[in-house]
Amino acid sequence: MRTKLLIAALPVIMTGCITLPTFEQEAKPITTTGSPEVIPDIFIERYDYEPPKETQVRVGRYSSAAAVNTRQQENLLEVVVDTEIPSQEQTVGQAIDFLLLRSGYTLAAPDIQGKHVKQLLNKTLPEIHRKIGPVMLKDALMMLVGKAYWMKVDPVHRLIAFDTVDEFK
Repeated sequence: MRTKLLIAALPVIMTGCITLPTFEQEAKPITTTGSPEVIPDIFIERYDYEPPKETQVRVGRYSSAAAVNTRQQENLLEVVVDTEIPSQEQTVGQAIDFLLLRSGYTLAAPDIQGKHVKQLLNKTLPEIHRKIGPVMLKDALMMLVGKAYWMKVDPVHRLIAFDTVDEFK
């Protein structure tokens, strides 16, 4: 019994006898210069987006599912919306903002949009446009602005803008 206890305690006793080496590091003073600092390129590789290959994932005892993105996850404007515009949203611009609320996109500032868009966004929302869907978000936005406008999409900044179709200018 004593030997088993001694064997069990031996590693604990041995680790107490080990001293770890210490390293002293010199503190370097920070120098500032008038020239801008060059930021090194820390990125090693570039990965462009590729849709994932279909992979089967087990989701139950006897079933599996494909682990791939949906079309709506890859293109946020193709998500299907089925909503009712609240009564406090009175203008077309407010209705567009409401639809874009959870989409990741925002409406661009009126000064960078087409020349007639500002007056369109201030127009009263027609009552028929209060119930929308089920329809894709891009189609709902185009329904709100009408055939006299076309939609411009900035996917980098996730901005939506509209411009007047040439026939109506």
